[in-house]
Amino acid sequence: MRYVISDVHGEIRKLKLLISHITLRERNPELIFIGDYLDKGDNPKAVLDFIINLSQNIECTFLIGNHEYYWMNLQPGDLKTQEYLAKYGGITTLKSLSLTDFDEGKKKLMSEYGDFFSSLKPFWKTANFIAVHSGIKPEDFYTEIEDIPVENLLFNRFSFISHEELFMMKYRIIFGHTAFFAPYVSKSKIGIDTGACFLANQPITSLCIDQMAMVNSDGLVRSLDDFEENSCPNIIRKNP
Repeated sequence: MRYVISDVHGEIRKLKLLISHITLRERNPELIFIGDYLDKGDNPKAVLDFIINLSQNIECTFLIGNHEYYWMNLQPGDLKTQEYLAKYGGITTLKSLSLTDFDEGKKKLMSEYGDFFSSLKPFWKTANFIAVHSGIKPEDFYTEIEDIPVENLLFNRFSFISHEELFMMKYRIIFGHTAFFAPYVSKSKIGIDTGACFLANQPITSLCIDQMAMVNSDGLVRSLDDFEENSCPNIIRKNP
């Protein structure tokens, strides 16, 4: 069965719990990670080590998130990007790398995890679903997903969430990036980021698309039918 996993943001303990719950349900699952492995949480480096090792034994697809995008595009002396990373959790990534300088952090990430970063994909698609990090701009809804610039898939929030339409009149979108207290479910989209990095009692959530059920790091399993459609379960934080 296929599980789409929401933003991890360095939460290694919760991630390990989620994977243990998934593998108890399914011996050989397929895992699709929706991006944002770095920044904010307890140990981003441990997350990278864990998921790379995990991919040696379980089929994994790794999407790019906006935090990976910023690290990958950080240029030497780029103070604007450094300020963004410092403001939105990049210090925890540096700490996990035993560093204090962003340029040195970029060098270490690319030297030790370059293959992982180069493997990151902008989207994942099935016959009925498209998974992307933050959703799709409403103005791109009739553009083939392969033709949408990656930047247009990483920073969406309110205009996308309020746009109630199937992408290309066909695909339901699975997205992260915007942290909700509980998964967001509508007829055209499913938001699975439940803000694990913001609050101790918030889990990492995954969507099993073959059973249309949510499985989270607390071991809770809920059918999508249990969620009230189009009811926003409150956004934990509005920052990038």
